[in-house]
Parts: sequence; structure tokens; C-alpha cells
Amino acid sequence: MLFAKSNEYKRRLEICRTCKFFEASTQSCGQLIVGGEVDAEGNVFETKYEVLFRRKSIQLCGCVMPIKAKLAFASCPASKWEGVLSLEEQIEFKRFLLDMKAQGRLEQKDMLRFYSFKDKATGAFNERSTCPPCVKKDINTFLESMKDVDVDLNN
Repeated sequence: MLFAKSNEYKRRLEICRTCKFFEASTQSCGQLIVGGEVDAEGNVFETKYEVLFRRKSIQLCGCVMPIKAKLAFASCPASKWEGVLSLEEQIEFKRFLLDMKAQGRLEQKDMLRFYSFKDKATGAFNERSTCPPCVKKDINTFLESMKDVDVDLNN
């Protein structure tokens, strides 16, 4: 299961809705981010929205919170609520998924490790599949949902 349990989802969303950075009109964490911006030369770049919170600079995510709060592994940029996985675990999981995708084939040990990560990320036991196309689809789904997790592939 990719989604947070109902009571956890409601708890997260209540925290968001009472946060001073929450934009009620867009239901987002800070200004809604729809994509990159384009400068006069046509270069696309990401807009970063940084604010001061508890004496440190944080970057608001701009996510639609009723969606983000449902994801079991998602976390608040102001650390008001955490995902099931720590940031280090998310990075390790994403690096593992990228490596698996790059290999082009799945070995049994990789599938077992994938399901171990998936269980931890979702907080539930997930049905195992021995069907490589099914596992690849799961991998792509997780990679898409983890697109905001920065991974340095050189380390």
C-alpha cells in the first residue's frame, strides 16, 4: 500500500491546514508549484520558495497537500510530520530503484529487497509478485512518486 492510513492522513492534513505557510485557496504548502519557470532566453528553472521557520531557512514544497499527505513516505518540509521512511532511507530506496531500472533485468534478490523497502515505505506487508513486468511497473510508480527526493548518483 502506497498510501498513509486514514487516521495518519487526517492528522497530517490537519497539521497542514493549521500551518502559517498553508495556502487555503490552492490547498498547497506555500505557493502552488505547477512546474519550472522560463526566463527571457527560454531557459527553464525551478522556483525555490524559502522561508524562515524556527530560526532556519526551509524550502516550501508547493505541493497540493491533500495529495501529498496521502503518500506514506512523504514528509513535511518544516518537519511537522514525517514519512514512514527517513530522508536517508528514501535516498537509499530511490538509488536502489534507479539502479534496478538501469539494469534492465530483475534478479530474485533484487525483487526481495524491493519488497522489503516497499513494505517499510508503505507501513504494510505488500503482496509479492514474481512477474518482472509487474515489479517494473511498481518500480516506475515508486520512482514517479519519489521525484522530489534528490539523489546524487555519483556517491
